[in-house]
Amino acid sequence: MPRTVSVVAGLLVLAGCKPPPHPVERVEVVAASLAEAQVLALTPAQAQADLSSRLVPDRGFRLLNPGTRGVDNAVRLTLELDAVQEQANAAGLPAFEEVTASLGIRRSAEDGVERITVQASRNQPVEGEALEARQEAARRALGDVLDRLVKEARVHLDARGRDDARLVKDLRSRDALVRHAATSALVARHNRAAIPALVEQIKGDDPLEVRRAIGGLVELQAREAVPELIEISRGKDPGFLRELVYALGAIGGDEAQAYLYTMSQGHDQPAVRDAARQALEEMDRHGRRAQNRAPRNASLAPGGRPR
Repeated sequence: MPRTVSVVAGLLVLAGCKPPPHPVERVEVVAASLAEAQVLALTPAQAQADLSSRLVPDRGFRLLNPGTRGVDNAVRLTLELDAVQEQANAAGLPAFEEVTASLGIRRSAEDGVERITVQASRNQPVEGEALEARQEAARRALGDVLDRLVKEARVHLDARGRDDARLVKDLRSRDALVRHAATSALVARHNRAAIPALVEQIKGDDPLEVRRAIGGLVELQAREAVPELIEISRGKDPGFLRELVYALGAIGGDEAQAYLYTMSQGHDQPAVRDAARQALEEMDRHGRRAQNRAPRNASLAPGGRPR
């Protein structure tokens, strides 16, 4: 082993195998999304400065000087405010301000541009009835969201630097964020070892994580996961069901076809029936329907429930 490699390896061991900070060449804020979050009363420059202040080596990032170019593996971060919602208490007064935001991560890689998106949602109690109290609560929630996004971004970028064997090992980590980052990295590499982890994630209670996991199963065309996808449809609202039937249509196969046929014929919500019909049409268009086989829908009742 060359001496320089040995030295680097030794330093990584001494540092607990912690990777070096990720260089950040640009931080941006989607101004339109911030304009809609009026209760925050923040300018894009203020939000950008708030996020940038958290990009320190202790959190796994190194903010480059403005205008610096040509740094290997440098990333660009784009913050977008997805929603700022007020939750009222029993008396109808503001109780919490909830902020949801996404962080887009863009980095040039050997095989093209690598893109990762992480999302977080946090709330804070409103301590008073005035607008200033709501604003303070929303800003505290935004601070919590930014902390979470920075942490998720670091873990996901760390995962993208690992080989498949290490990622498969990380699927068994006690840290849920490490598991999710490993799963995401394996999906990006079209490694089907991620499928069991994705199936576990769709059984969770976090809607954001469930939707991400469903997207991963679609990306991997995981037909072996169709029974589990059908199982989680039970008792769900029409909005979620519409998303799910489109996902099943994108995956395709015998079981997906049978389920979608049943939904298209017998679900009590017209919007769900229409979505199922559209999903079946997409399966036809892309050749994902079962071949020479009648729909096996006899075992399913309208709405996707067993008879």
